[in-house]
Amino acid sequence: MQYWINHNGVQTGPVELDAIKEMKLTSKAYVWHEGLSEWVNITQVPELQGVYVVETEQAEAVTGQPYQPVQQPASQPVQPVGQQPMQPEVAEPCPPTNLVWAIITTLLCCLPAGIVAIIYALKVQNKYREGDIEGAKRASEVGAWWCIASIILGILSWPLVSMIQMSAMSS
Repeated sequence: MQYWINHNGVQTGPVELDAIKEMKLTSKAYVWHEGLSEWVNITQVPELQGVYVVETEQAEAVTGQPYQPVQQPASQPVQPVGQQPMQPEVAEPCPPTNLVWAIITTLLCCLPAGIVAIIYALKVQNKYREGDIEGAKRASEVGAWWCIASIILGILSWPLVSMIQMSAMSS
């Protein structure tokens, strides 16, 4: 998991857990990671217990600098550096998932192509939630093409299936 740290007013991230252990953080540091709606104090993140020192003279001894209280960050999470926002800031709607069409074409037309269409339909919202708008658009478009392929394959195989059924009934 990757973390973003706000310590003494300086934001750092993304940072892996091993790197956090090397940072000499104090209990006044704030942390954000994917899944959190806002910045929280490092003491509230169970997996980070023991990677910081409690704010006292101990902190001064560890950091080599006099203790300076950290102002609490705004209640809204600060945009992590180099990352897409958790929720897109632009009011761009989620591209169509085509999930209903994917399910219908799977049931009525061509099972293998329909399953691929369902997989891409499910990727659309996942990518949108991650902030990958372009990835969501691509997944939507590819899913739509798989729906079309399922319909075409279903239409092309219909005469073949009908002939097989007729020959089975006449035997």
